[in-house]
Amino acid sequence: MSGHTLPFTRLAIGTVLPLLCAATLGACGAGRFLGELLRERPPAPLESLGVASDARVDSAGRLVGSFVGEGTSRAVHLLSSDTGFIAALMRRYRPDLAGARDPWAALEAEQVVPLGGERRRRTVAGSGPAVESAVVGSPLGHTDVRVEAVLLRGGRRGCGARGAQAELIVGDDRLAGDPPLRGPVLGSLRTGAAADRRPGGLVRRDTAATPSGGLIDELVGRTGSVLDSTLGARHASLGLRAGSSERIEINTLADVDAADVVAFRAREGVVRYAVSLRVRRIAARGDTLVAAGVMVWDSAGAWRQTIFRPTLLGLRGGRLEPYGSPRGNVYWRRLQPISDFAFPRDDLWMEQVDVRDGSVLWGIVQPQGNVIVAAAEVDGPCR
Repeated sequence: MSGHTLPFTRLAIGTVLPLLCAATLGACGAGRFLGELLRERPPAPLESLGVASDARVDSAGRLVGSFVGEGTSRAVHLLSSDTGFIAALMRRYRPDLAGARDPWAALEAEQVVPLGGERRRRTVAGSGPAVESAVVGSPLGHTDVRVEAVLLRGGRRGCGARGAQAELIVGDDRLAGDPPLRGPVLGSLRTGAAADRRPGGLVRRDTAATPSGGLIDELVGRTGSVLDSTLGARHASLGLRAGSSERIEINTLADVDAADVVAFRAREGVVRYAVSLRVRRIAARGDTLVAAGVMVWDSAGAWRQTIFRPTLLGLRGGRLEPYGSPRGNVYWRRLQPISDFAFPRDDLWMEQVDVRDGSVLWGIVQPQGNVIVAAAEVDGPCR
């Protein structure tokens, strides 16, 4: 018996070890595959902001949804250019306008249509839309507010639906510890369980550390290199080169040779930096152009994300104008981080300017998926 033990053991080991190795390698390969599958990747870039809204009137006549806005220490104005939402408000609260031959022309003629206020936590029947709970997220955190007025505004005569706007004027309803109202905001109107107020007030935003001057220069340089590479490939015949040796203005109101650089929370414990760059370039034939785009980086440069594909604008007499393809119509400015509601992360508030007609949109993008949360037109030929 003992004479057969050693050969059998050798055979078993020779058979089992390869199987164990194969199983282990398979497990490792599966682990690597799963890790690669779960690895965070930059989302697909956006072309531009468009009017966006999830605002609605629910079956009980309450306003629910998200609104882009801006405010002071006294009041905040939340806006929607969503014509479906505006039409629903007209049908419910101004059927005379909704029933007109041209409801948008009727709204233009009225110009401003009050739909009632919400100074209390309930609405008297027939007085206007109800709002169960309202909160705004700002660069400072979350603040409870009350909706004091709901207005419909008509645009300039002949613009039809494009000029229409719903405006909610909200006032301070802070609990102890809520941050003050000021700056750009994302407004959220809630109902049901989501409307419950947390004892002791809502959360203050944990501010991400402001990048140092050296890091700002590096972030702007990285973004400029990507703009040059992308636009150089797209417009190879232009022979683009740097057009200004002046230092880029950071976080000012300048539109040319300027950048907004803000730190924001990508998720718990992860800080990244958003850069909106508008930098002068010169074409080989002498045209002065402006390259514009919005990107996100980490401090080391390992994370690179494009929020808006780069555009190329013309610059003539100090005024920005379209250049070449339809993509070259817009640029972005006034970036601000906005405290998200559901997760410990930030959204990005910004203005988009369309140089074709000077129209301006306020918009909010969630960088994790390059998702437009809300956007409304606030200026332009129909406003």
